[in-house]
Amino acid sequence: MEFIAAHMVVEEALRRAIITRCIAAGVADEPDAAVHGLGEIALPDGTRRRLYLRHAADAIILDEAGQVVLITRIHEPGAGKLALPGGFMDVVNGTVETTLAAATREAVEETGIDEKLLRRARGVPVGGRLFDRPFDIREAWNDPAGTTIKRGDLFAVSTRGIRFRLAGDLAAVRLQAGDDAKAVRVARLAELRPEWFAVPDHLALIRAAAGG
Repeated sequence: MEFIAAHMVVEEALRRAIITRCIAAGVADEPDAAVHGLGEIALPDGTRRRLYLRHAADAIILDEAGQVVLITRIHEPGAGKLALPGGFMDVVNGTVETTLAAATREAVEETGIDEKLLRRARGVPVGGRLFDRPFDIREAWNDPAGTTIKRGDLFAVSTRGIRFRLAGDLAAVRLQAGDDAKAVRVARLAELRPEWFAVPDHLALIRAAAGG
């Protein structure tokens, strides 16, 4: 379909209609569910699809030497490009985990960093949850585990960054790529370029965290 390519919504008017629906939903910075249903939405070909808003968290791990931890993504969107370690929020014992818990878990899974280092750094949110993200609206290619989303449904992804500022030099910290990460690296903030990133707003999140 010309308005969906590689399971990503690419048609601009449809993207904006979905983002408008997401913002109007009024979900809090700390969501009370991992996924929110937004009803159905009409597509340009006249068909209708179920629409969801799925929530994620990103870990911005900084140090005193002006560096940040980044991964290379295995999967689309943005396979082969750099990104912050992060991912979807899970439901644990019937309750959605906090953004801090999700960011910590994803950072450990994707970078192999010692969880004790992150807890010692006392992660803090970087601004509010981001909903205006038209570049990350997906067509589900399977039935995502732990959600009510089914194959063929559409879902937008919201995220919130959590800053972990570690003492010392990240180059001395043991890291090991895992889960959705093909590789992990420590990069200098001053050298980062927008075109390197799989997700357009990750560099903005890094800069906001570094300035806070």
